[in-house]
Amino acid sequence: MAGSANMNESRRLSKEVLGACRRLRSHLLFLFALYVISFVAGYVAVSASVPFALELRSRLLKAVAGEAPFTTVTDVLRSGNLLLAVALTLLVNLSSGAFFSTTFIGVVPLLGVAGVSLVTFYRGLSLGVVYYAVLSQSPAAFILGAGTLILELGGYVFSGAAGVNLSLSTIFPKRYGVEGRWAAFRKAWGEAARVYLVVVGLLLAGAIWEMVGLFLLLR
Repeated sequence: MAGSANMNESRRLSKEVLGACRRLRSHLLFLFALYVISFVAGYVAVSASVPFALELRSRLLKAVAGEAPFTTVTDVLRSGNLLLAVALTLLVNLSSGAFFSTTFIGVVPLLGVAGVSLVTFYRGLSLGVVYYAVLSQSPAAFILGAGTLILELGGYVFSGAAGVNLSLSTIFPKRYGVEGRWAAFRKAWGEAARVYLVVVGLLLAGAIWEMVGLFLLLR
């Protein structure tokens, strides 16, 4: 009986998550396209030796090599504590990478959409200029980098869509089948909670993929 109840609960939750994702599909497609466009722009700019792209890459690589939390994760990984490295990576990506930078800013009506879009574009551009060297190093580096990009950026697409949805909820409350703006805002938070099950899953997979790959390359 308990097993059947758990299965029914899992099915119900899966339907709710799928339904929330379907309702946010336009936001998801918009942010996905923005990530692709900005990543390609950064990648092409570095390959063409555009000065601003080379300067941005230099600043970003310097930050990765000498600033927390990057150095903290690297030190933990070099010490051989793979599980802690995965946990730290997930914590950083989920908090600063997803929630605070792409979802929480959605509490600002309408302007939150602009905020999420700017963060998305800059992040895609930054990854494009940095990953130009990563993806061309070796087959192993390409597999590691491509897998990390797909999983982590996938998580950020969903977290950003939740932020856009929050930002628009108080502007267009009738889209949620309610009249009041506060009721629409609360409903949008409920959908964000469901979508975050996908975010956590993708970022966890990304953290495992990235840390295990780096752990093997550093040995």
